[in-house]
Amino acid sequence: PDLNSSTDSSGSASVASDVSIESAEATVCTVTLEKTSAGLGFSLEGGKGSLHGDKPLTVNRIFKGVASEQSETVQPGDEILHLAGTTMQGLTRFEAWNIIKALPDGPVTIVLKGKSLQSKRTTAAGDS
Repeated sequence: PDLNSSTDSSGSASVASDVSIESAEATVCTVTLEKTSAGLGFSLEGGKGSLHGDKPLTVNRIFKGVASEQSETVQPGDEILHLAGTTMQGLTRFEAWNIIKALPDGPVTIVLKGKSLQSKRTTAAGDS
């Protein structure tokens, strides 16, 4: 009986530590997207002075018909930290949209912080 109870407690302890590691860390990564006349292929939400107060600028939704690698890399809810070398913290959604509009067509480097990216990394690290 003692063996079973200690096994159960160690099992639940390891599950709890996995959860805390996952929720505490957000992954920051750099991606390059192709800007076309239609933009970067996603819409923004949040920003300074948004309807919900001052929030980080995040990806709202991914547009259909965008290159498949872009829609796998960028996920709704990802926070946009930098775009083409410009920091996005403290900007309104309109200011960020104007920056995107002003960029020439072609590759654009974006730094994202997202939970969706982190869960993929956690799985990969666990497998190796």
